[in-house]
Amino acid sequence: MKLSKIALGLSVVIAFSVNAHDIGQKHEHVKNGWNAKAGFVSDVDYKSNLWSPRGKSKEELIKRAVWLAEKYDLVRTSEQQARADNSRAKYKDAIAINSMLPSSVGIIGNTYESFTKGVKRNQDAGMSLTGGTVYAFPAAIPEGGSAYSVTKASDKVIEDQGMIKVNGVADIRRAKAEGNMAVMYNTQGADYVADDLAGHAHKSYEHGIRSMNFTYNNNNMLAGGGSTQDLGLTDLGKQWVVEAQKSGILIDVSHSSNQAAIDAAKIATKPIIATHSNSQALYDVSRNMSDEAIKAVASTGGVVCPTGVGMFLNEEADASPERYVEHVVYIAELIGKERVCFATDYVHNILDFYKRDVSNTDVYPPELGFGAPISNIAPENIWDVAAILESKYDWSEKEITGFLGENLMRVYEANWK
Repeated sequence: MKLSKIALGLSVVIAFSVNAHDIGQKHEHVKNGWNAKAGFVSDVDYKSNLWSPRGKSKEELIKRAVWLAEKYDLVRTSEQQARADNSRAKYKDAIAINSMLPSSVGIIGNTYESFTKGVKRNQDAGMSLTGGTVYAFPAAIPEGGSAYSVTKASDKVIEDQGMIKVNGVADIRRAKAEGNMAVMYNTQGADYVADDLAGHAHKSYEHGIRSMNFTYNNNNMLAGGGSTQDLGLTDLGKQWVVEAQKSGILIDVSHSSNQAAIDAAKIATKPIIATHSNSQALYDVSRNMSDEAIKAVASTGGVVCPTGVGMFLNEEADASPERYVEHVVYIAELIGKERVCFATDYVHNILDFYKRDVSNTDVYPPELGFGAPISNIAPENIWDVAAILESKYDWSEKEITGFLGENLMRVYEANWK
């Protein structure tokens, strides 16, 4: 079932509990569960692909959370790991970038510890740069906080880990040369800029935010979201493109509607980006991008980084490098190998997320396919992907070096002041 879905990593937490008979979707009761739009939903087996948390005990909910978390990380064979290790050694001098790390301090329950865990895993994976999300939508940040308070709290992690906070591309190359890692900030929505576009563009840049999206899935005052796909850029959104690029902010169109991406490309005077988006032609969910939208990004000189979230890669929610590569290759054949890049969108506090939200049937109703086990590409899997591109698809060393990071570096160079 090809359903409209939202990313697991960033969601509104709403306390919600109903009985099975209160389900809004049509369903047919069968033994030990019911059949609904997404298939069989079990009422009894917490290891079932789809399972109803409604009315379950705390102990049952924790068992489900732990089971889901165990499914999240990919398991690689010794042969696959050896191939990845060889690829990492071969490209040891290349810039490697993960364009999406959704776990800065203070956003969606992330803490100093979880952000530290995220940046350290990226560094251990051989990344030269990773980008931490500091804003998505108003409810993503505790009351009284802001994108700026998140950057300030996250700066402490970067400082304590001895990493380099990005000002410009030279910082990324310096991090690589020193065997260190650089960190930049991004937003997956920009609701907070509406009251003062120019002021917030300047202030965001000053705080280290280097790429910004219009909206997180839903329509807002700037643009239409990927979940609805019924609105492009608003007049305010069009003004935001101008002000953001004037201040050195890279325009990101992931999570926005296809039309918003197309509209942004027409206005942009610098390359734009989709930091973590897959091909709708390969897997038809609303969160993914149409060919037209992908081509629009490319028309600006921009890049598209497929995301490693399994539920946006294929119907099986399989985020193995072998399946992830399918989106890389498709997009590369559509717009050029020099216009693709890497993103994980890996949630480093996934067990905390599941424990907190596994019962949240308002946001994740199992009858619509939510709450099923998914896997996710991790930072270290970039070397698996490079190996597959080389061995199966005959990409050259230059093309792989571009995918690893140089394609993004070109776009950063064109945007940042």
